[in-house]
Amino acid sequence: MRIQQCGVVVIALLTGLFVAHTATAALTLTENGEIPIANGTNVLAAMAINDSPGSSDLTLIIQIEIGGDIVLDEDHECFAIMPTENIPDDGDPAGWTAPNFDDGDWDKGEYGIGYGDGDDNFDIGDGSHAAVYSRAYFDVSGTGGVVSLILGADYDDGCVIWINGVEVARASGMDTGEFPHWEDWTDQGGGQSHEASKTDPPTYETVEAPVKIVGSILAVEAADRLVTTWGDIRRRY
Repeated sequence: MRIQQCGVVVIALLTGLFVAHTATAALTLTENGEIPIANGTNVLAAMAINDSPGSSDLTLIIQIEIGGDIVLDEDHECFAIMPTENIPDDGDPAGWTAPNFDDGDWDKGEYGIGYGDGDDNFDIGDGSHAAVYSRAYFDVSGTGGVVSLILGADYDDGCVIWINGVEVARASGMDTGEFPHWEDWTDQGGGQSHEASKTDPPTYETVEAPVKIVGSILAVEAADRLVTTWGDIRRRY
């Protein structure tokens, strides 16, 4: 398991209602209540999904803003895999989104990820596979008073995004069921097709999500092995 050493961000007080921003209506806030954010290292998990077999391109770029500071954006280090089975296994297909999941054998690169556009930092995926999974690490400090974060995504064709194991948002119109599996194309009955902005810098669709400040989610031992307190967080919720 890797812990990305990110710049420490000093967080200011956020106020206001938790409403979807209006770049477009395509990215939808998931009603999962408050998102746990730690004073320290946090984990992003994000899935890019093709619309149908033979899709010519795929794109996923993520931005996270807290307290007016961008803590994750294009060019941020990430780890990705093109899955061909449930990860980690059929009994736990969502396990790869958990903070303590070991992504040590995934490919390393930077957002944006995808293929076919000629503008991806991290070329991964192909039209014969439905999805690409990605994970990244970002640091937050000075969390007193923080009440929300702004999540942005630029994607083709669909996406689902988790922070610290909790789903924050997904592309609207997806027909993939409660949890999108690696073999779920976006057009399973819904016909979801969506183009990325292809602008520089990316044009993000955004949502604002409420947060709850929690204790440290991850700690690193001297041998760089991951120790999780995720069980403690779940008990608090």
